[in-house]
Amino acid sequence: MSLKNVILVRPGELTVKGHETRKRFESLLVRNMEDALRSEGLQAEVRKGYGRFYVYGPPESVSVLRRVFGVKSLSPAVEVEFRDLEDLIGKGEEYFKEKVRGKSFAVRARRTGDHPFTSMDVNKLLGERLLKYARKVDLETPEVEAYVEVRDKKAYFFTEIVKAYGGLPIGSEGKVVALVSGGFDSLVAAWMALKRGAEVEFLYLNMGGQVSKYYVTRAVKTLADKWCYGYYPRLFIVDFSEFIRELRSKVNPGLLGVVLKRYMYRAANIFARKVGAGGIVTGENLGQVSSQTLSNLNVIDKASELVVLRPVLCLDKDEIVSLAMEIGTYEASSTVKEICGVYSVHPKTASEIEEVRREEEKIEESVFRETLERVEVIDVRRTRIEDLWSGNFADLDIDHIPEGATVLDVRPAEKFKLEHIPGSVNVDYWSVEEAVSRMGRDKTYIIVCDEGGLSREAAYRLRTLGYNAYSLKGGIRGFKRKSHLREAPNVS
Repeated sequence: MSLKNVILVRPGELTVKGHETRKRFESLLVRNMEDALRSEGLQAEVRKGYGRFYVYGPPESVSVLRRVFGVKSLSPAVEVEFRDLEDLIGKGEEYFKEKVRGKSFAVRARRTGDHPFTSMDVNKLLGERLLKYARKVDLETPEVEAYVEVRDKKAYFFTEIVKAYGGLPIGSEGKVVALVSGGFDSLVAAWMALKRGAEVEFLYLNMGGQVSKYYVTRAVKTLADKWCYGYYPRLFIVDFSEFIRELRSKVNPGLLGVVLKRYMYRAANIFARKVGAGGIVTGENLGQVSSQTLSNLNVIDKASELVVLRPVLCLDKDEIVSLAMEIGTYEASSTVKEICGVYSVHPKTASEIEEVRREEEKIEESVFRETLERVEVIDVRRTRIEDLWSGNFADLDIDHIPEGATVLDVRPAEKFKLEHIPGSVNVDYWSVEEAVSRMGRDKTYIIVCDEGGLSREAAYRLRTLGYNAYSLKGGIRGFKRKSHLREAPNVS
């Protein structure tokens, strides 16, 4: 019996589109599948049929194709040609007999085309032939399901249906710009936009430094390499540190988070216009932090001319983390630490648009514009992460405070006064090099912030100057989970 290995690919909701739209979506799906296979180094041929796509290639193609949006399910199968019903049943018996031997089974046949027999005929006759090899027929919970798809003069035999992710082919719904921090929420949100057919360009407003840039780029690349088939996304990286200093020096600390988010939206709108995008995507989650209350989201929204898409808005954190694990970004995102949160002290959860606009009047607009001109563009999929930066960031984090070490807390003074590690010294993040130069080179410095983002940046900067410096893993929040913090006077 002549058998040809093939993967049956079942498209998702594109099949309910109108004729012309469906043709366009199908062409995009073929393009994306071919790109996925090529990107993973697999040689395969993709053919389009009505309601099915046929991929002639190695079995490992299945794990790649299930990550192509627009694919609902797949089945590794064999393709056979047949003359008549008897020939079809004979070939089905030969293929399935060892698969059902000693097991319960059911035959599941379906048919497309003009034939002198029905699907029920195939079910009945093939079932009778296979029963002599099997333990019994079980239509409810069989151990083996013998699938037969008859399409004109060809039939496809298989025993497995592999679930994929559905959605729409990337490229079918235009382009968006995703504001990313590299964390769980923003990458899951970008993934959900990809699933709905949008080409996603990525914008990272870097409020940390070189270390943050490395980890965020690595996280974005993890998503792009696994899911962005059919196009080559870009990551726009803007050094936002100078603008953060402008905000901190002039804006009411309680409103800083809202003002910052409004300017992030403005930046995303500017880049969206440059790349021809029709909306922006964020990882905001209702009520998760102070800037994401319903009241503050209303105020922040007004800074965007384009539609703001928030795919994870109503998901629980556990649901977001679970999705990050499913799509493969969890590990990379877990290395990215929060930065912007350390700048906000006693944030207001219910701001008013007029008070926010009054704060924005204090800001020198030229600083914002000049900030956006300093942009680095990375072709994410074509760039190897090891070629981006040669710095070694792996040993910056330390999970304990060595005896005799000097602990430097780079959080705002207001936060330091509320709680800090006994014996630590409060220093301004921007002046940490100057502070350490007075303390000397013969010390081990442990830098502390809220969660370990800014402290990692500060430790790296000190390392480049020859100091023995580390970042306390998990920051003050991690330390609190391990030990009891008592209130203590400022010892800066």
